[in-house]
Amino acid sequence: MSLPRRGCLLTATACAALLLVGAIFIVWQVLTWDPRGPDVRDPRACPGSNVSLAEVAGHFGVTIPADAKDLRFSSDLHPLFGEYSLQLSFQTTASGLHAFLATAGLPRVDTADGSDDEVPAPVEGPSCGFGSVSLSHPRYYGEFPTSTGQFERQVAVDESDKARPRVVLSALDL
Repeated sequence: MSLPRRGCLLTATACAALLLVGAIFIVWQVLTWDPRGPDVRDPRACPGSNVSLAEVAGHFGVTIPADAKDLRFSSDLHPLFGEYSLQLSFQTTASGLHAFLATAGLPRVDTADGSDDEVPAPVEGPSCGFGSVSLSHPRYYGEFPTSTGQFERQVAVDESDKARPRVVLSALDL
């Protein structure tokens, strides 16, 4: 009769050890889980970006000019609500700027008196790039919100260097 008890004891000990290992694994998974997902493996992405530039730019209807240089971006896809956000800065040519604004369909934001003296709130740039506050003479473009009402896009453009204007874009879901 002692053999069956010994077998039950070994089985119970093995089950307890297996449960302990399983519990440790679950606790480790919970403690190391990143709800935002992995960082994007793009050297132009700021740390913490979790959506590829192609995906987030496509979501906001933004086409990056082929001649864009010094491009930096921050992107995010909220894990619970599925909301996208994008902050982007780059330099382009005059023709690239014209194509970018035309393709995106972004109208110029006029000030109350038609001058450039009164400017809208700064456009937030990527955390590792340029924001509109760093621009010398920004002109503003945007939709607040877009015609679909799903998101808003703002752009600040510095044309101090006519050959290589600097563009700063911020877009977010509403």
